[in-house]
Amino acid sequence: MRIRGNAWQVHEKYLALARDASSSGDRVQAENYLQHAEHYFRIINQIQESENRQRGNVGAAGLGPQPSLGGSAEDEDGGEMGDESEAAADERTPMSA
Repeated sequence: MRIRGNAWQVHEKYLALARDASSSGDRVQAENYLQHAEHYFRIINQIQESENRQRGNVGAAGLGPQPSLGGSAEDEDGGEMGDESEAAADERTPMSA
């Protein structure tokens, strides 16, 4: 079975498949689908971060990236989440499941 669509659609489809598997009592298959959904959730987050960076650079008229609203100082100063997402976005390598 091949699931087609954009990252948001595939994420929703895997969540629906996980709910169906869970309701039928197949916990292993439900966990498998949830892991696939998590993979696409991370892809969605990466897409949104790159869009926010592009908007920040355009809006600042060349003054550098704007700090994100709602982010903590730890994320901005090199916390685990900031390092991981920036490295993944800068390298442009595909994410593994």
